[in-house]
Amino acid sequence: MKGKQIGAGRTAEVREYGEGTIVKLYLEDFPAEPIRQEFKVSTYVYNQGGVSTPRPVGQVEAEGRSGIVFQQIHGRSLLSLISGQPWRLPVYARQLAALHHQLHQLEGSPEIGRHKELLERQIVAAPMLTMEEKTAVLEHLRPLPEGNRLCHGDFHPDNVLIDAEGAWIIDWMNGTSGNPAADAARSILLFSMGSMPPGSSLAARVVTGFIRQKLTKIYIREYLSLSGYSYTEIKAWILPVAAARLTEGVPAGEKENLAKEIRRRLSALRKHQISPGVHDK
Repeated sequence: MKGKQIGAGRTAEVREYGEGTIVKLYLEDFPAEPIRQEFKVSTYVYNQGGVSTPRPVGQVEAEGRSGIVFQQIHGRSLLSLISGQPWRLPVYARQLAALHHQLHQLEGSPEIGRHKELLERQIVAAPMLTMEEKTAVLEHLRPLPEGNRLCHGDFHPDNVLIDAEGAWIIDWMNGTSGNPAADAARSILLFSMGSMPPGSSLAARVVTGFIRQKLTKIYIREYLSLSGYSYTEIKAWILPVAAARLTEGVPAGEKENLAKEIRRRLSALRKHQISPGVHDK
């Protein structure tokens, strides 16, 4: 398939594809179900309106690989804007929180999947945890309120594109119907514990570490202000979303850090007998 490559990630590459469109072409042997899920959720969100997301055109097969054709957005990711203008981080962090809160105003639907049910399946399948640890995480998850709002499932600065028209939210593979507090917890986990690219220098790690801390702090403050949630409500979801992330194709080092964080939180629960005690929104 011809077409200039304009992006690449762990699961797919993005190429130009005809007039005004791009194709997200998945790696060979990538499972078919997550691709169908991304097309389904992307179509659902586009048809709902309320947030800007590229129009899904259709699914294709090329070079023995599966792909999804989308409307092309000529914009830059919020991550690249933060990297290029770190002094504007407070503005971008508040914008990120506002966009996340905006999409949480939309209703979810069982047809795109229930977030809490997905978490349960992922926790059961999570590597690096003992059966006792998985049981403890599931017991913590059980009383948390399910919710019925649209959740992105992977909301971070690289999944927001900015152009002259405004902000566009992309990559809906993990989109579900669920509790906004859980979706915010997932983002906080990504901001604070997401892995650096291989071969990153010490200087880059130091700078990125500082940016992450500040981004997380401002995002939390702004999101709580807009949503009316308390940090306790969001924090209650960190443990299950961290355990669920162990099932994803992230680097071994990040998985080790996640496992340590999970065990630290389980230990705190046992020691202080912390109860989720949160209400639905």
